[in-house]
Amino acid sequence: MTKLALIGATGIDWWHDPKKKSFVELHTPLGSEIGNFTPRYGTHSVESITDEAYNAPFILEQVVKANKEGYDVIVIDCACDPVLEAAREVSKVPVVGPRNTALHFALTLGTRFGVVTVQGQSLKRCIEHGIRKEGLESFNAGVRFLKMPVLDIGKKPEQAQKEILHESRELIQNNGADVIVLGCTALSHEVDLKPIMDELKVPIIDPWIIAIKTAFMLVESGLSHRRWHIHFHQGRRSMRLLLL
Repeated sequence: MTKLALIGATGIDWWHDPKKKSFVELHTPLGSEIGNFTPRYGTHSVESITDEAYNAPFILEQVVKANKEGYDVIVIDCACDPVLEAAREVSKVPVVGPRNTALHFALTLGTRFGVVTVQGQSLKRCIEHGIRKEGLESFNAGVRFLKMPVLDIGKKPEQAQKEILHESRELIQNNGADVIVLGCTALSHEVDLKPIMDELKVPIIDPWIIAIKTAFMLVESGLSHRRWHIHFHQGRRSMRLLLL
């Protein structure tokens, strides 16, 4: 039985949302164990690089906890992939980032991807920063965002659906995108991508689904990222205590 740890990126426990829980279970193999890990502290959402930095130590704390509790693989629940590299340094098991996975997977289906995320120039900048970090800037047709923040998606799912259709069409017709990637995992359980794909005739990648499927594929294949060994010095006592 594979044990999957879902690490929240904020101080809110989204696992209590029945729609999100059902969505995750739908895309998880039968017989698997799903563990929910929520940071002790954090912002209500991750919509900027500042939010990532503030929440970082508390996300890492949960990564270490999941390792100690014997989980086989970890997925960070945010398409900004906060602390992904750091999490891999302190984890003995694979750590999957939705953005990292979705962007690379997009290039198996097309040659230029466009990203549709939620409201805000700061989040757009966060996504663009991640694309550059992945070395995929030359494949990026653009990043566009909805006219609503992440915390409003559950209140207005129909509007979110319409705006995803509109922004995706703009990226396809005006920027040359031949595949679309959602830039927020909070959209996953609130919108239905099939009618949008049927209308646009272009694949739309849900980063949450791809991350979960990739996590199980890695476990089944016996694959993982390189296991780093961190050397701690006396001046880093707080981090050493976190990882003990």
